[in-house]
Amino acid sequence: MNINTNFNIGERIHELRIQSGLSQEKLALRANITTTYLGLLERNLKNPTVKVVEQICNQLNISLGDFFSSSRTPENPADTISLQIIAQVSDRSEEEKLLILQTIKDISRLCDISKNQAIKNFQSNIKEDNIP
Repeated sequence: MNINTNFNIGERIHELRIQSGLSQEKLALRANITTTYLGLLERNLKNPTVKVVEQICNQLNISLGDFFSSSRTPENPADTISLQIIAQVSDRSEEEKLLILQTIKDISRLCDISKNQAIKNFQSNIKEDNIP
């Protein structure tokens, strides 16, 4: 059995933190460790205990097994921006989440209206210039 012993814990923490859209400060706060310590872990200047890795995994919503998995990408990866949005609202109250959701829906509707208006203006300009 060939086991790869060169698993880079710091790199893995950094990779998963970025995928989750979390800053070092936010992940450290949630995992109950200091930002300085998390930075040292990510730069491989400190070695975490299994307990610390477990605390980090809990905040990244993954299991220890997934953390140490050789497969680096989930089967259905969400895009980075969506993960960042989720990370920003995950610790909000249900009332705040509903308000944020309504705001996102309103912005999406305005974007659609703006896009449709731009298309109409473009089509109107084409007709005025007699462009087929």
